[in-house]
Amino acid sequence: MKIKTLSLWYHPLTSHQRYTMAAGKACDTVETVVIALETDDGHLGWGEVCPIPHYLPAYARGVAPALTEIWPVLKGADPIGPEALMTRADACLQGHVYAKSVLDIALWDLTGKTAGLPLFTLLGGRQAESVPLYHSITCVAPEEMAQIARTAQAQGITQFQAKLGASGDWQADVDRLIAVREAVGPGPLV
Repeated sequence: MKIKTLSLWYHPLTSHQRYTMAAGKACDTVETVVIALETDDGHLGWGEVCPIPHYLPAYARGVAPALTEIWPVLKGADPIGPEALMTRADACLQGHVYAKSVLDIALWDLTGKTAGLPLFTLLGGRQAESVPLYHSITCVAPEEMAQIARTAQAQGITQFQAKLGASGDWQADVDRLIAVREAVGPGPLV
C-alpha cells in the first residue's frame, strides 16, 4: 500500500452567533480544511483541521502550501505506522504543526481502517467509557453568558469555558465568571 493522491477542500463554517474572545478578537466564520489521502489500492484516509483566525499561530490557507512542501515525502510512501512518516515530514518541513495535524489524522484513519481496528485501540486502548463535552461561551454581557450556560447545561453539557478579556475590564470579567458559575451551580467544571 502506497500513498497515491492527496485531495484538499476548504469549507467555511459559520457560527449561529459571533464568537468573541480576549483582546477584542472575534469571528463568526472559520474555514475548515479537509483532506483525503488515497492509496494505490483504493483506501481513503480522512483528516480535518479548523484553525480559529487570530487565536493561534495557524491559518487554514497555510495548510495547502505546507502539504505541497512535504508531498515529495508522502508520495509513494507506506501510510501504515504514522509516526515514521510524520518524522520524515517533520524533517522535510520544520514547524507548521497545525498543517501537519490534518495529515496525522488521515494517516491514523488509514492505519485503523487497514488494521480493522478502532483508533482508540491503536492509541493504547479505551481509557474511559465516555468523554465529557464542554461548551465554550463567547465573551458577551454577564447575563447573556449565564443564559448560554443554562441552555447548554439543559442539553447535557457539564463543562464550560467562559471567554474573558474582550472588554479589558477585569471587574466585568469577574462579573461574567460569577454569572456563569451561578447559572450552572457548584457541580459543573467552569
